[in-house]
Amino acid sequence: MRRVQSLVEIVEAVKNGSNDRKILLSQHETSRSAVTLGDEDTESGTRLRVKALLGDSLYYSEEFTDDTLYEEANELIQQLKELAHVEIVSEDEIEQKVKE
Repeated sequence: MRRVQSLVEIVEAVKNGSNDRKILLSQHETSRSAVTLGDEDTESGTRLRVKALLGDSLYYSEEFTDDTLYEEANELIQQLKELAHVEIVSEDEIEQKVKE
């Protein structure tokens, strides 16, 4: 399994013919005080940890603290949802698959 540095790499892999694979996706938001938040509670200073797994070949993980980068990541996630089957799972599920 290859770890990629950007969600763009996963989007490009899907566009180039990998869209028959399922993408596992985890998004976990916390405030800087480490309190878990829902989408409606998003506040300034929110951290977003994103993990994605494309089939058994590409793995991506990053924690965002910058609001602009956070929004860009959400846009890429929306693109993925339009291009392929995306299953929302827990971070633990992705980590377990990566270790296999």
